[in-house]
Amino acid sequence: MEVLHLTPTQRGELHACLRGRNLPASVAQRMRIVLLLDEGVSYRDIQEKLGTPPSTISRWKQRYEQEGVLGLATVHPGQPPQKLTPQLRAKVLERTRQAPPDGSTHWSLRKMAAVMKVSKNLIGRIWKEADLKPHRLERYMASNDPHFEQKAAAILGL
Repeated sequence: MEVLHLTPTQRGELHACLRGRNLPASVAQRMRIVLLLDEGVSYRDIQEKLGTPPSTISRWKQRYEQEGVLGLATVHPGQPPQKLTPQLRAKVLERTRQAPPDGSTHWSLRKMAAVMKVSKNLIGRIWKEADLKPHRLERYMASNDPHFEQKAAAILGL
């Protein structure tokens, strides 16, 4: 096991961050790991003191060595933004004119989003711009219920 050697400036920076009130607990834990490694504390002792597995200790040690204090922050890259292009708009509007693949009577935002592999918000924006409401059709659509005719006859009294 290699000991982490911090400069006085790096050590001071970590201690100053730990004194801050708005530091997430996970980042503070990582800083404590780095400071304990600097003091020469073994992985086993750090594991007992902080309740972290050796793989976690090793990961944050490497991240600190590579990126410094910024490497200890949690980064969630998320999804890249979806661009609304004329081609995508045309594909969604064309697909809206077709029946849903699952045999249902109409499209929903989520159903269309899953088929087109984009967010439901993007589908909603496209439909709003085109003034489409496929979930509120003003025409008759037959149900996919096998007992629909009997139920309709009972309700309507036919």
